[in-house]
Amino acid sequence: MKRKLYAVMAVSLFGVLASGPAHAGFLFGDETKGVTITNNESDLNLRIRLQPRFDFGDTVKNTSTYESQGDIYLRRLRLELGGHILTKTIAYNLTLTGDKWDKAGNANAIGVQYAFVKWLADDALVFTVGKEKLPYSRVSLTSSSKQLIVERPISTEAAKKLFGPTDAYYQPKFAVGGKFAEGIVAYEVAVADGWQNGETIQSTGSRKVLTSGPLVVGRIELSPPGWVEKGKSDASLGKGQHLTVGANVASQTGIEYQTVGFEEDRTLMGFDVSGHYNGFTAQFEYNAWEIESTDPAIVLKKPMGWYAQAGYFIDGINLEPVVRYEVYDHDSEAANKEQKITTVGVNWYGKGHSFKVGANWVHEKFDTAVKEVTNDDSRDTYQVQAQVYF
Repeated sequence: MKRKLYAVMAVSLFGVLASGPAHAGFLFGDETKGVTITNNESDLNLRIRLQPRFDFGDTVKNTSTYESQGDIYLRRLRLELGGHILTKTIAYNLTLTGDKWDKAGNANAIGVQYAFVKWLADDALVFTVGKEKLPYSRVSLTSSSKQLIVERPISTEAAKKLFGPTDAYYQPKFAVGGKFAEGIVAYEVAVADGWQNGETIQSTGSRKVLTSGPLVVGRIELSPPGWVEKGKSDASLGKGQHLTVGANVASQTGIEYQTVGFEEDRTLMGFDVSGHYNGFTAQFEYNAWEIESTDPAIVLKKPMGWYAQAGYFIDGINLEPVVRYEVYDHDSEAANKEQKITTVGVNWYGKGHSFKVGANWVHEKFDTAVKEVTNDDSRDTYQVQAQVYF
């Protein structure tokens, strides 16, 4: 399996190098945008993305300590098909995914990440039906192809799992969104199933869902004139400027358990600020959520987390030093449940986001109530990840 992975990496790298000549910007030319097939008003754009990854350091846990080991795998594998059908006002997307392919302990599987249709009735009125991201968390809404840090913050990854058992952030929804005043105001309101009948919602007592109300999510973003972001990105590669303030709320209430007669409500609120000016980029995000249950064994949980990150793109050599500090409190109602993470690294861009390499050092510290092993309250890991996107 490892030999196959090396072969895929080599073929992919050759494809990027052959796709365009070197010039004064990036070493291997401008970013590529896939292959587009057009037929009258309909079109199909095909893109492939691979993220080969090498982790080493404190990656293995036993009951008392961390052990050092390396692991090579594909962090992300994407096959993206999108475009317009019949008219330019009807857009569609189907994206297949294979995450953490050949990672130690992972069951390799191909899944559907996106499958949706959008009616672009107006800039201020876009209707979406199908499987897509729910509209909360700035860093999660940004494509993983344009992340500043190799991995997203741990608290936002936990928040993505709040409204379903697996890949809850990507679920079928009906949404209305758009932009006003040339993008100064952007919004989206979505309705989805969230937790459904038969799904195990609580490990305590193996509580399963009987019935539930709908999941409702809303997000709004505001930008000053002249500072509107053209498309979400953690790393803008030294071009332009933007400043965006975002806020979101999500709620699913009346989630009844099977057999025992208890129920729970779940709500999430978040706030974020992101901006960049030429080479400098920075971002802050705070999320807090509440799980309130009538089951006395569960009662109330209030996790929360925040992070601040920054980077600076050095034009010419196309290097970008990056740093992030984050805090994740697994339950602010309980003591000693904080996890603090410092990440320092650098990105190098050979063809913009079409070919880049990132290297991170990640230092984690655990409070006593959330320690993963008995004898260590911290661990260090090192991550090297390339991206080939064509």
